[in-house]
Amino acid sequence: MKTFTHLLLLVCIIGCSPSFAQEEKPTTQKGQIGITFSGFGSNDVFRKEELIGGPGYLGDRFYNLGISYLYQLNRTFDLETGIEFADHKITITPGVSPEHYPSYGAGFSLITIPVGVRVNFMRYFFVNGGLILDADASQSMPINSQTGFGFNLGLGLKYNFKCGFTAFVNPYSRFHSLVSFSSEKYPQHLLESGIRLGLMYRLK
Repeated sequence: MKTFTHLLLLVCIIGCSPSFAQEEKPTTQKGQIGITFSGFGSNDVFRKEELIGGPGYLGDRFYNLGISYLYQLNRTFDLETGIEFADHKITITPGVSPEHYPSYGAGFSLITIPVGVRVNFMRYFFVNGGLILDADASQSMPINSQTGFGFNLGLGLKYNFKCGFTAFVNPYSRFHSLVSFSSEKYPQHLLESGIRLGLMYRLK
């Protein structure tokens, strides 16, 4: 977290320091592109119908790294998409004879493509949400495949610099694989909640 925060501050200082005394120039392009980092939350695994005697799953930690793209429709609405790589760590507790089979750690990775809408209000705030498409990025998964469609919802705070950068903080919840491509009768789903940090730049 510290490394990413320091990087955001460094980019803003270097890119914006000569521009604070200047008026913001009008742009003909309405697109923004940037980098994002997510973490600092929970990653729980659940089923809609839990299986009796099945193992237990406890989220440990996770992080997402991504490239995000925004396209402004008007002063209120933006289209939001991009691509993200996520790394998840969980703890699995066997459902039978836990005294003989202790809990153990496991991990898996996902590639996520979000497609959604950002609604801006009160100048510095926004709500965002939409569909996500997930694809497994691990050769073997300790849980059911998460390849499929889900959705995310979040609330954010942003600040636009005159030099063209926008920094934002975006607490969110993301439900993975609610429409699963898996053939499992009782598929598992990943519920991810965290804080997303981002730095965007207006394309000229």
